Parts: sequence; C-alpha cells; structure tokens
Amino acid sequence: MDLDKIWQNIQEELKVSVSKTTYQGMLAQTALISIKNNVATIGCSNAYLRNLIENRYYSLIKEALDHQTKKKYSLVFKVDSQAVGKKSFSNKIGPLFKKKRPISRPYDPQSGLLPNYNFNTFIVGSANNFAHAAAQVIVKSPGQTYNPFFIWGGVGVGKTHLVHAIGNAIAQQRPESKILYVSAETFTNDLVAALQNKKITRFKNKYRRCDVLLVDDIQFIAGKEYSQEEFFHTFNALYLSNRQIVLTSDRKPEEIPKVEDRLISRFMGGLTVDIQSPDYEMRLAILKQKAKEKNFVIPEDVLNFMAETMKSNIRELEGILFQLIIKAQSSQEEINIEFARKFFGFKKKIIKKISPRQVISKTSKYFSFKSKELCGKSRKSELVTARHIAMYIIRKDLELPLMKIGEIFGDRDHTSIMYAIDKIERKYSTNQDLRGNITAIRQQLQ
Repeated sequence: MDLDKIWQNIQEELKVSVSKTTYQGMLAQTALISIKNNVATIGCSNAYLRNLIENRYYSLIKEALDHQTKKKYSLVFKVDSQAVGKKSFSNKIGPLFKKKRPISRPYDPQSGLLPNYNFNTFIVGSANNFAHAAAQVIVKSPGQTYNPFFIWGGVGVGKTHLVHAIGNAIAQQRPESKILYVSAETFTNDLVAALQNKKITRFKNKYRRCDVLLVDDIQFIAGKEYSQEEFFHTFNALYLSNRQIVLTSDRKPEEIPKVEDRLISRFMGGLTVDIQSPDYEMRLAILKQKAKEKNFVIPEDVLNFMAETMKSNIRELEGILFQLIIKAQSSQEEINIEFARKFFGFKKKIIKKISPRQVISKTSKYFSFKSKELCGKSRKSELVTARHIAMYIIRKDLELPLMKIGEIFGDRDHTSIMYAIDKIERKYSTNQDLRGNITAIRQQLQ
C-alpha cells in the first residue's frame, strides 16, 4: 500500500472540503504514518493541532481515507513533526480549481496563532459588528479598555477567527508583545503535564508572563476544580498588571455550569459581547469570499439562492458551498440555478416534514424506550444518551430554539439543553458508535 500516494489523494479531497485557511493552517500539517489492523495513524506537527484536528475533522479525514482505500478504518492521531516534515504534501498538491495560489505561513508554534485568521478575512455584518468594533479598540490599546473581553455565541459563528484576528493584529503592531492563544482544553492538558513532570513553575511562567492571553472555549474548564483554581490565579496575575485577556464561550458567563462564582464574576468584569448566526447579507458575503478563496466562479443568482436557503452558521455554509462544487465537478454539470435548486431541494423537503415528536418517537424506538421516558426525569445512562441524541437532532435538523426544546422535554431549562447538545457535538467526531446511531435515526426519519 503506497501511503504517500493515498495521503496525497486524501489531501486533495480535504483541500476542497474546508477553507483555504483551515487547510493550510491545520490539515496540511499532517501525514499518514501507518495503516495496521484497520487503524490508520495520522501524524500532526504539534499537540495543539492534534487535539484540534481530532476533535473537529475526524469524520472528514476518515471519510476521505475510506473513499481512497475502499475500506473502513479507525483513526489515531499522534504528534510526529518529523514524519509530517518528510511527508507533507502542502507544497506538492496542485490546485483543484483554476490557478495556483501561494501558500501562506502556517500555524505559529510560539503564539499558537493562525496568521490567515485576520481582520482582512473576517466578514463583518449585523451579527458581529459590535464584537468586531470592540476588537479593533482592544488592538489599539490592549489591556487598557475592554479587559477581559468575553465573546460568546453558537458553533461556527466566527469566535475563533475573531480571537486570532485580535492576536495577529496586536502582533503586527507590537512585535515585542508576547501573545499566547490556547484552547481551554490545552490549558488543562498543560497543567496536568506540568504536575506530572513537576514543572509547575514553567507552566506558570508560560501563562502569567504573556502580554495577551487568548483562551478559546473557556466553558471546557467546567467541573475541573484544579484547572479553575490555576486559571483564577493566572487571570488575576494578568489582569492586575493590565495585560489583555480575551475569552470565548458558547454561552454567557453566568450560564456556564459548574464554574466557580469568583471566576464568573471576573469573566463579567470587562466587556461581554455575543456573535449571532449570520443574516442574509452576511451569508452572501461569506459565500462570495469562500468562492473567491478557491478561485471558483459561481453565478450571482446561485449565491443569492444559497444565502436565502442556508440559514446556518459560517462553518456549515462553507461546507455546503464546497459540497456543491464537488457535486458539480463529479457529475460534470454546470453550476446554475437549476443545479442549485436540485442540490438543495431534497434536504429542504425533509426538514419541512419532520416534527420534534417524530424525532422523539424514532429515537425512542431505536433505543427500545418509550417516548414518555425520553421526556421524563430518569437519569439512567443509556436513556440519558438517547435523550441527548434526540435533543441534538431536533436542534441541528429542525433548528428549534433551546427554550422550545426544553419545553418539549418536560420543561427543562435551556441551559441543560445546551449542555446536552454540546456533549453530543464534542463526541460526534471521535465516537464512531454515536455517529452511527445518529445517522441511523436520521435515515429512519427520511
């Protein structure tokens, strides 16, 4: 089996499935190290990228690998910068569209920043204009105006992009500044490693001596007492010395469960802003930019139709756009309004027919429970999983508000619904059995 050839073909598939920024900054920094006993080992250039790629792109890479090999594999991710350096195809793969574009500088291991996530590539609209304006103020005087700066919003609305843009802009204007971007999970992993290796002083120096600390998905420190304790002291050290702190979360500070009150009060001590899902004008601008990044010409009426049809987050818009392009290429059809209507028609028809009660009924039957049990108060492990899956499908496929889903499931609080959906979302990319269950239920709903 020619691993290099397989991985080159996989990289070509990945290149059209994600944005240019994501591909060059993340997926291009990988290599296929081995395939043994139905397990494929994927090398990543560093621990940060390993965690990010495994959590967000497991399904995408697995699908490409299965397609190239005509077999089914599980994936294992490991840090192996030497293998990535030898086998990386980021400079060897030709473009799948019209002309070759220069490859930008990848992930910066010192700061953790992705240079292509900057203000020039950040689309501004009514959903995020206040957050964008506040970010610009922070860049001019970090640590002086909005500190901490807390950004919250749903999945795929651009929180991570904005955080990187802040870091990159400050780095450009103040090259002497020490900037550090991490996820809350990375913070926790670093802390655990420091304790195990008796290097807690080095850990504290890393986090408490930076000029700008950017922490993504801070909600993931929920329930982790020692991580919260250490982050509390890190926060205080930076705040009291007027150094900038930027945090993101999928919910408001006061709605994050299992986080100490003293931390919540500090999160709320600066400026808290939210980023909403993009409106029509913003969706259209995003689609135009993504098509331009791929150097692919799509008719204006098709883009308008897509912006009207796809009322979802930025990440999903991007994915659907590239699916449309790949579909047209594979079938050798012209992308026009008829092709776009045909592409979206089936999906829209299904969404209109399904009701929340049908989702609950099919999910209950699939797991051999009664519908009233899913909406009840039992905390039995298998029942809770089935309940969370039903909530996830209703939220993702029917786009019902969290409060409405809470009412359907026995008047539960919307924060518990959000927690359940997040839990399924985090496991979706790495848990093959879970993905199989959700896919099977969705097929039964068709």
